[in-house]
Amino acid sequence: MTDEPRVYTGRVRVTNPLTSAPAHVRRSVQQEIDESTGVGEVYMRSLIRSQLRAALTVTTTLILSIGALPLVFLAFDSVTEFTISGIPLPWIVLGVLVYPALLLLGWVYLRQVERAEQDFTELVEPQRQDDSS
Repeated sequence: MTDEPRVYTGRVRVTNPLTSAPAHVRRSVQQEIDESTGVGEVYMRSLIRSQLRAALTVTTTLILSIGALPLVFLAFDSVTEFTISGIPLPWIVLGVLVYPALLLLGWVYLRQVERAEQDFTELVEPQRQDDSS
């Protein structure tokens, strides 16, 4: 080994490694979710929150409307004494009118959840037109 200093003939450029790195790496929402990153977890929590909000809305409506009927019948005796064609009104309400209300609540719930899932799907899977152009 010799103690001679090395002589560089070419120019050497010294840069900060942070400035040569790409400024922003673009990742798709699907990659974020698949890799369980913080951003992906935010998207999933958002979907779950919207579904929970829809479920709680329908449940609250059910409790306040149909669930309150026994209290209405108990509080107002005149309602229980009213009859239509010899059938007491509570029987008509509980035996006939409750079911269309339940179907309507189910339809509203499905609409809300499907809309949330559609929005989430559009966010995760970009439009096919964007890929082809």
